[in-house]
Amino acid sequence: MTKEVVTRFSVSLGVVLVGAGCVAEDDGANPFGDGVDTYITYGTDSGDGDGDPSGDGDADTDPTGDGDPSTTDNGDGDSGPGDGDGEPTTGDGDGDPCNGDSPYMGGWDIGCCQNQVAPGGWQPGQIGPGTVVPDWTFNDQFGDAVRLYDFCHEAIYFEYVALWCGSCQAMAPAVAGLFNQYDAQGLMTLSYMSENGSGGPAAQADVVAWASQYGQDGLVVYSNHQDVWYPFGVSQGGNSWSISLPGTMLLEPGMKITKMGVPSNAEIQAALP
Repeated sequence: MTKEVVTRFSVSLGVVLVGAGCVAEDDGANPFGDGVDTYITYGTDSGDGDGDPSGDGDADTDPTGDGDPSTTDNGDGDSGPGDGDGEPTTGDGDGDPCNGDSPYMGGWDIGCCQNQVAPGGWQPGQIGPGTVVPDWTFNDQFGDAVRLYDFCHEAIYFEYVALWCGSCQAMAPAVAGLFNQYDAQGLMTLSYMSENGSGGPAAQADVVAWASQYGQDGLVVYSNHQDVWYPFGVSQGGNSWSISLPGTMLLEPGMKITKMGVPSNAEIQAALP
């Protein structure tokens, strides 16, 4: 197995692709057996839906009453039947969608810990285990705008890929297998598509194609963010950075990096909630 290495130059941290090559590597220290290693606001109250830590679930701050003009429903803050969460759809009655129906077409569960995550410093060359990743919003394979911190309750296998990258393609079925194996135990896989097949910016069609071709039921995403590559950049001096693809990191619940590089099965299991 070879690894594709892209060399990028940064001017004020704007990254431009200028070349590609391959580097052989095989240390066997990953769960895929392919020789690829690495180079490199919800839930703020107690669940009553009224915006304060105690009350009657009526979507207002008055500790008495049902919060709507109807006298025939269950006090959910709207005029129709519901569950006490201030909207007519199903849920758990706490004014947010966590632990209720997923807000995403992918059907993924979301957590209630978003406001408990405090992002830290985020600069290339200064990121490693213990760093908390930013609260990015990505576009997924279903066309949804997905907030990363919605998955704060799970471990995340995060890979940085490109559509043209042969090594990324070789890893993709195994990443799909990780999601299938560990989803029920609290692992999300996230494949961040950085470039299309021609080396240009990734778009919706690219993540749809990737998810479909490799059967990935976890997140496959892209965005216009210019700082997602930071954890995987290796300084070549000055403003020059190299990145090997796929770039991989493992996040533990709470959005903290616990492993840079392809994790072993034991490391994945240790990071599960």
